[in-house]
Amino acid sequence: MQACKKETSDGLTAITYYATLNLLGDEIVSVDKGSTYEDAGVYAEMQGEDITDQVKTTSDVNTAEIGLYHINYSVVNAEGFTVTASRIVCVNDPTSTPIKSGGYTVKAGTNRLTIATAVTTPYSGYPLVIYQVEPGVFYISDFLGGYYDVRAGYGSTYAMVGHFKLNSNNTITMIDSSIAGWGDSLDGVTKGKFDPATGRISFTASYAGSYDFNVIIE
Repeated sequence: MQACKKETSDGLTAITYYATLNLLGDEIVSVDKGSTYEDAGVYAEMQGEDITDQVKTTSDVNTAEIGLYHINYSVVNAEGFTVTASRIVCVNDPTSTPIKSGGYTVKAGTNRLTIATAVTTPYSGYPLVIYQVEPGVFYISDFLGGYYDVRAGYGSTYAMVGHFKLNSNNTITMIDSSIAGWGDSLDGVTKGKFDPATGRISFTASYAGSYDFNVIIE
């Protein structure tokens, strides 16, 4: 799709054309530690012309170290307007595990229960990242399922990041959690379980003595 905008000044009309930037491949990618990562890249176009060679790419991906990395792409039109895209690359422990490393989605049935009023607020559709950091131990990008980070629009510092352990009976135990924006952590995680048949993960994350986040991801 071609993007443009008419700008009028002193009776004259000019058209500003904006570039379009399309991510090739997945937005969230998982690779084993020690492997080679080849980025799928992007496709950029303006006024029907391929301008992919004008895209600037920055990356901090290091497959020698387990962690979460980012690749950022940008392209600028003649007037200086920039269009951007990004990709998340998680470098995971390669030990075989039934829980896959990579991107997940918060599913229908997820809700926040306000304990004092018994009011539930449903939400779903937000992306999460889970990856194995050591055998049976996983990083999760938000125990709250994107409630404050994405739904409320507060940003990534209001994601409850942390780690959990997959037990031999497919239950899940929280190891740690933290939310930078408020400088605190969860009260605890209960009802944690993994369904190996569907890949679904579910749990209840209790926070601030006031809320239970009943999260389902797949």
